[in-house]
Amino acid sequence: MTLLEIEGLSMTAGTGSAARRLLDEVSFAISPGTITGVAGASGSGKTMTGLSVMGLVPDGTHITGSIRFDDRELVGLGNREYNGLRGAKLAMIFQDPAASLHPMLSIGRQMTDHLRFHTGISRSQARSRAAEALERTRVPDPVGALKKYPHQFSGGQLQRIAVASAIVCEPRILIADEPTTALDVTVQAGVLRLLRELCDDLDLGVLLVTHDFGVLSSIADDIVVMQNGVVVERGPREATITAPQHAYTRSLIESLPGSEVLR
Repeated sequence: MTLLEIEGLSMTAGTGSAARRLLDEVSFAISPGTITGVAGASGSGKTMTGLSVMGLVPDGTHITGSIRFDDRELVGLGNREYNGLRGAKLAMIFQDPAASLHPMLSIGRQMTDHLRFHTGISRSQARSRAAEALERTRVPDPVGALKKYPHQFSGGQLQRIAVASAIVCEPRILIADEPTTALDVTVQAGVLRLLRELCDDLDLGVLLVTHDFGVLSSIADDIVVMQNGVVVERGPREATITAPQHAYTRSLIESLPGSEVLR
């Protein structure tokens, strides 16, 4: 079953002779309970693809093509309709969790405000669900954490809180944009295991955006490789890593320590 299908997605910035093609006929699909990794260097279009799904494209850009979520077309969807999906059915976490959390609001306030907006539940019910989400993402002392502020947590704990905030409304799609880049290696591994567990337990469709092919080799089910706004290769993880068909994919894999690519 396909949960999210991107078909012929193109994005242009600017107009006339100054127009730049940021995405060019991007196509792939995400199924429930799977992690689809999108890899590529900076400027490859991988983050723009994730932002397009969320309806958060930069001003001055124009999108064509199709993004279908649960049989609903998202391209051209009005802002009010998108607001009903963002946070509720479509969620996103970013590279720097500190930048996505308000420094002057408690964790509890930030997690419960959008939960109550989307569900209409009471404040006490929202706090209970927020604490459950924090416990699921293994944040120490979940109830106590709700009373604290972002500066009172480490980077790894903040990323877990960001994940908890993203899943508290029980979305169907989770987009993770470079979620481990700012973390040290041991903390990275814990966050990646958490994403894998949430994907399996909650039947989430996860879009994992990263420049690090090593990250995808550990948890992705399918891999999409992008270069200059174009999908140059896509396929199951094992086939893509062991027998890449495109020279760019091969170069990304060969840059990994100890990598072996079939020739």
